[in-house]
Amino acid sequence: MAGCCCFSGDVLVTTKSCGVKRMDQLIRGEEILTLSKSGGVPKYTQFYTWIHREVDRETEFVVIKTSPGKILKITGDHLLFGEERAAKRAGMVKIGDKICTISSDTTLAEEVVVDVSTEMLTGVYAPFTMSGDFIANGFLVACYSDIDSFDVAHASMLPLRMFHKLDKSWKKGNKNQEGLHIYARNLCKIWDHLPTQVQTAIQK
Repeated sequence: MAGCCCFSGDVLVTTKSCGVKRMDQLIRGEEILTLSKSGGVPKYTQFYTWIHREVDRETEFVVIKTSPGKILKITGDHLLFGEERAAKRAGMVKIGDKICTISSDTTLAEEVVVDVSTEMLTGVYAPFTMSGDFIANGFLVACYSDIDSFDVAHASMLPLRMFHKLDKSWKKGNKNQEGLHIYARNLCKIWDHLPTQVQTAIQK
């Protein structure tokens, strides 16, 4: 429920210290651009760990294009934000839908989707941020997947966020992990074993 799905490595994010970077070049601890939940104004949020990172994995991505020309490559079960900042899975996005993006004056905007396709690519990357969201290729996206509720997913990551706030030993060497984070892997196992009725009730 917390993230077995990802973005392509060439997706761009904006960091506070180094400006625009490819996702596959991100370094843990960097602050990356997002939009505040109140007011939709720009702010920075810390990227504290990879939830999933596999440089050689071939995966099918949904390719979403909006009317101004923004393009995002994202796996189908990953959450982004539609009208009124409602979370939805990328695989559910259709032509004509409105998607939350960042405007030219760096505020929250809604753009119309004009094309949705799929593409096989190599390399999958999914960063976790303290706010649970960030701007990717101009789109406001969540850090979570395999669940319909952003709030439930973000709450489930609280222990991991607290660990990284309190324990700074991960900074030594700052090596990139490979594969799915053990916390997310165990959480997914728990989620998969819950009865369907319980999963539905949790997401309401």
